[in-house]
Amino acid sequence: MLPVTLLASSLSLPAFSQDQQQRLDQMEERLNTMQKQMTESALEKVRFNGFFSTGYTRATNDAGYDDATEQSDLQTLSLFGLQGTFALGRNTDAVLQLVSRGNEDWDTELEWGYLRHQFRTGTEVRAGKMRLPLFMESETLEIGYGQTWARPPEAVYDPVPVRSYLGGDLAHTFNFDSSSLQTRLFAGHLDDEADSLGTVVDVELRNLNGLTANWTNYLWTFRGVYARAESSVGSVGGPVDLGQDEKAEFMGLGLSYDDGAWLLMSELTRIEVDGEFQDTDSAYITVGRRISEVTPYLTASWIESQDNYERDGTPLEVLDVRRQAYSLGFRWDMMPSVAMKFDWTHARGFSSTTGGLTGNQQKVLNGNPGDVSDTTDLYTIRLDAAF
Repeated sequence: MLPVTLLASSLSLPAFSQDQQQRLDQMEERLNTMQKQMTESALEKVRFNGFFSTGYTRATNDAGYDDATEQSDLQTLSLFGLQGTFALGRNTDAVLQLVSRGNEDWDTELEWGYLRHQFRTGTEVRAGKMRLPLFMESETLEIGYGQTWARPPEAVYDPVPVRSYLGGDLAHTFNFDSSSLQTRLFAGHLDDEADSLGTVVDVELRNLNGLTANWTNYLWTFRGVYARAESSVGSVGGPVDLGQDEKAEFMGLGLSYDDGAWLLMSELTRIEVDGEFQDTDSAYITVGRRISEVTPYLTASWIESQDNYERDGTPLEVLDVRRQAYSLGFRWDMMPSVAMKFDWTHARGFSSTTGGLTGNQQKVLNGNPGDVSDTTDLYTIRLDAAF
């Protein structure tokens, strides 16, 4: 009987091993499927986008329009950015944007870093580090590919020397039959550095708050913004002190028209700051025409300080500004997500001021007012990409 039992046992072993292998194969297949589903789910929760710009600029003199000089420059317009959106829930996500700029030695900065939650009612709330929503192109200011210009009109976009603030905002969108209106309340604090009069100064905005309203029928867009804060520019006893704890206000109106062929865009802004910092009115208008992959455009801009009497007879007269600028350029969409831009800008009409240009300001401060240029021309070639 024993040999028969051993024989039966030996015959049953292969059958058991084969069944076990089938189960192992099924388990492995299930694990692979689960791993694939988890990977796909993780990828759906994370989205990365990037943008890149580089460009060549040169001016006909050292007046300093947009900091350009007679020396060729390849750094000012060069930057690289990476933006990540991480889904934390069905209607909640985190957004991070890192930017490295050529004129800042390619140091990487956290430009955006905020949490966002969207309610089903059309309301959105955000908190963290965000872009100041003062202009129509504030959200895409660093993304050159998203703009027609080779560079935003300096008269409107440069008088505010800071970009991002730390705080929160609350937005609500009202949807109508063929249009929508979005309102946004924002508040926070800003502490940053900026270039002024040839040196780096501290810029602080406390109790910053404001409101934007944006109406569009997807052909025309109208926008209004109002913001106020307590501002400190420069340091007490330092080389530059343009005011401490001064009331500051920003007001802006904008409109755009885009039917796919014709493009019209314009903004009008006013900045009022107590103390030595200049109060300015500024505006621009851009008209463009899309012809296949090419978009020629023409921009006219203007800026003028309104409180020159406050600086009469002081070295800070160099802050007085009056300037007109005219830009002729075109954008060539050479391939999907890549655009080449060419621009010629002519600035004039400085009157008895430095034109608000850094080079002219330095000449006056160095005791050479006779070397101040009353016109300047700037040439720009720029390559933008988004991915």
